[in-house]
Amino acid sequence: MKTSWPLLLLIGASLLPSAYAGIDIGVTAEIRLGKALPPPPPEVVVIEEVGPPGPPPWAPGRVFRRNRAYYYYPECNVYYRPADRTWFYLEGSNWRAGVTLPTYVSIDFGRSVSLTMETDRPYVYHQQVVTRYPSGYFAKVKFKAPGDHSR
Repeated sequence: MKTSWPLLLLIGASLLPSAYAGIDIGVTAEIRLGKALPPPPPEVVVIEEVGPPGPPPWAPGRVFRRNRAYYYYPECNVYYRPADRTWFYLEGSNWRAGVTLPTYVSIDFGRSVSLTMETDRPYVYHQQVVTRYPSGYFAKVKFKAPGDHSR
């Protein structure tokens, strides 16, 4: 390594006590050997989502889509869309739609579930809806009073 004498003298002079109180001598040297070091790798942060499971498959997505509101009646497997007053019901094994229900379908209007779907055909997700809201969803539970042995 080749060192110049004036640099060594300057370094030595800075180490000696200064005869002049108002003079401050500072020396800065940068030594590079080869190429510069690469930057450190980015810090990896692992985020684990903990919480309840996601929304049901018929729920609306987070992007703008046309969502439709429905009322589902679990006891008779009927959907009602109030926006255009359309009923969806099973006739045999086929789904039908209409502005009125057939006479063989009776509905208890106090026992409905409100759903929001991003489809014009709610029966597409009927299996998932039935899994979450079975036909006995609004079943009445009868509790016995203590000491009551009647059935």
